[in-house]
Amino acid sequence: MAVETSWLAPSLYSLCCSITNLKYWGRSEQIISKTLQLLNDLSVGYSCVRKLVKLEEVQFMLNNHTSEHFPFLGGGVAVTEMRCRSMLYTSLGRLLMVDLGEDEDRFHSFMMPLTAAFESIGTMLASAETPLFAAEEAKKALIGLARDLRGLAFAFNTKTSYMMLFDWIYPNYTPILLHAVELWHHDPQVTTPVLKLFAELVQNRSQRLQFDVSSPNGILLFREASKVICSYGRHILGVEVPKDQMYPMKLKGISICFSMLKAALCGSYVNFGVFRLYGDEALDNALNTFVKLLLSIPQSDLLDYPKLSQTYYVLLECLAQDHMSFLSTLEPQVFLYILASISEGLTALDTMVCTGCCATLDHIVTYLFKQLTQKGKKTRRGVPITSDMFLQVLELHPEILQQILSTVLNVIMFEDCRNQWSMSRPLLGLILLNEE
Repeated sequence: MAVETSWLAPSLYSLCCSITNLKYWGRSEQIISKTLQLLNDLSVGYSCVRKLVKLEEVQFMLNNHTSEHFPFLGGGVAVTEMRCRSMLYTSLGRLLMVDLGEDEDRFHSFMMPLTAAFESIGTMLASAETPLFAAEEAKKALIGLARDLRGLAFAFNTKTSYMMLFDWIYPNYTPILLHAVELWHHDPQVTTPVLKLFAELVQNRSQRLQFDVSSPNGILLFREASKVICSYGRHILGVEVPKDQMYPMKLKGISICFSMLKAALCGSYVNFGVFRLYGDEALDNALNTFVKLLLSIPQSDLLDYPKLSQTYYVLLECLAQDHMSFLSTLEPQVFLYILASISEGLTALDTMVCTGCCATLDHIVTYLFKQLTQKGKKTRRGVPITSDMFLQVLELHPEILQQILSTVLNVIMFEDCRNQWSMSRPLLGLILLNEE
């Protein structure tokens, strides 16, 4: 044990000195980033974090994470230098969880600086007479706060700690975040950290989002995510963005929305049948916004921007697996767009994209084959007749699936196929749909 942790003592000593430096050289980005990186690295290990939390300097940070003691948390720092704050609060979140348990009083004591920041921002945004400089101050504070909370949300990977954070932020402060997206939708410096915060909140990491059967929290969380996606989509689609440096930022925001929607749809903590049963449009609004955002992107750009392509194809696989009833109601041009994007993705260099396309294609051709075999059969009483929009598209454009089948066979037979099993999944369905 002594041999395994022999490196730890000098690292802890270095960290203590660095934390002290943060008080006096809090304007040095290099010192801040290197110190926080060291703190983050040390807070990952189980034995390390238990030693860390006993240090006087670490306890000081847990109890005094304010701009008064650490200037880089204040408003005088450039927005570009706030990115390290997520890393800080990820580390603080891990340290806090060591002895937190179910102590809500200690949690709320830790959150006091963030609570005060939210209250101040909410007051400024609620006032119509807020002067311009105060609005800019509120914007800057909100950017830093969103990064702080994202770091905490990432660190709280247990049900107990996550629920403390969720109960703290909802319903008191989520309206402020939504209002910020509506107010500063044109500014990616605001929208990106807020969207990333929500994308982290809906992540069911380590099965932390396991709500009780009588709890509505899963549905409430999805509704908040849906509001943010729809608000951002509505505003960003209403602005023509030229293909300059702002265009990639728009695609980045869309990519985060796709990632958020995928995490919410695949988290296994929402009964989506409830929305249609009770006439709640949150699910339909989010899915329709996805379609609108997708159609705003030229198909050639899907693979040109790697982060966008990865989030899009993973989301598409999720929709094909669990929400085919929605895909089957899409307009023909949307379905053709999706099929064309799948065909392009099958030959992508990114193995993750290619594998996702294979799985999506397998779900689609399986659905189409079942629809064709059931066509004309008498349906069971009480079972709704599904839309045959897909079949209408295939009748008008039979060459689509033939081209996709040709692409799959060419990859398998003539190229260095790195994922043969994945490529083989849709083969049977494609052959059955192209018997001739």
